[in-house]
Amino acid sequence: MTAKKFSWRYFLEPRSLPWIIGIVSVVVGIQKIIEGDGFINNFIVFKTSFFHLIHYIDLYPQYPAEYNDMFLYSPTFALLMAPIAYFPIWLELLLWSGLNGMAIYFAIKMLPFDDEKKRIWIIWILFLELITSMQNVQTAPMVSAFIVLAFVFFERKNVFAAAFFILLACCIKIFAIAAVSFFLMYPQRLKFIGYMIFWTLIFAAAPLLVISFKQLMFLYGSWYNQITSIHQSEQTGIDPNIAHPLSVMAWLKSWFNFNPPIIYVQLIGSVIYCIPFIRYKSFQNINFRLFILASLLIWSMIFNHIAESASYVVAVFGVAIWFVTEEKNKFTNALMIFAFIFTIQSATDLFPRYIRMNFVIPYVLKAFPCIVIWCLLQYRLLTKKFI
Repeated sequence: MTAKKFSWRYFLEPRSLPWIIGIVSVVVGIQKIIEGDGFINNFIVFKTSFFHLIHYIDLYPQYPAEYNDMFLYSPTFALLMAPIAYFPIWLELLLWSGLNGMAIYFAIKMLPFDDEKKRIWIIWILFLELITSMQNVQTAPMVSAFIVLAFVFFERKNVFAAAFFILLACCIKIFAIAAVSFFLMYPQRLKFIGYMIFWTLIFAAAPLLVISFKQLMFLYGSWYNQITSIHQSEQTGIDPNIAHPLSVMAWLKSWFNFNPPIIYVQLIGSVIYCIPFIRYKSFQNINFRLFILASLLIWSMIFNHIAESASYVVAVFGVAIWFVTEEKNKFTNALMIFAFIFTIQSATDLFPRYIRMNFVIPYVLKAFPCIVIWCLLQYRLLTKKFI
């Protein structure tokens, strides 16, 4: 066997998983160091939030002298930046990239698959989307990993850890609260509710380590006002945060010029997501539970009114879990290829720029395969016999 053949085959084996993720994390971290301040705006927002927090500065207005965006996260997330906020910027970027990569690694590694090859399928499906998210210095890899880890610990009957990861994800992206729905499929429901209350109090009060109670209440009020204003501005098409949300709502508007109130579309999507939970006899089947996990990950993006391309690693994680769990046939394989081309590749330089700018972005084609796959998932969850 030649060295070339060995190298290629090695990266198609499950044992290559940590190496693939480790190499991506280091290379992207070095890339961001080389590119400099002009390409790490998101990280500057995250890091600066900690110093705003400890100096009693409102986290949620725009600060154009410091960064070109808004801080959209909880006060607790600002506190969670403390462990790396004082390091040199080059080390912070390597650590941030490494933390995202490590979270993804453990999430994939701990998924309850009987076939180890499914893990390598997942990482290669995620590969380009993970790089895109890391290059934009996003939190999305962590959030998706924490949701998956919550599922993993439900599977392991550790509801204390499951509640921890749900609340940890919520401190970064509030939509992660939907992972609470997993508890319906498992025993120890009352214990889980108790642990959720416990971790909610811990995480919500954590900033009191560095600020007063009065300031914390002010920040929660400011965060609420920001969230509601973004909802309103997106509804009117004047969203200052994102120009092309990759959601069902944007797809309806682009394809059919149909612009219903966001809250109604999100409510319908939530109801459709929840309907399969009536099939409680199917809870005992691992494929049913994995389909629910995949459905939630995709749902959290396609019904997110400010979903952006760099966050779509969350949805693609769901697509990957669906594909390795689903029965393979020409239709499912074609659907995966469809998602690979338009959801995964369309945001990269591998895709023709003309098509991306004139068709993919205006017609929300990055989101469309995920919408189709999610609809198929819901149909399968409602009709498939899970034995």
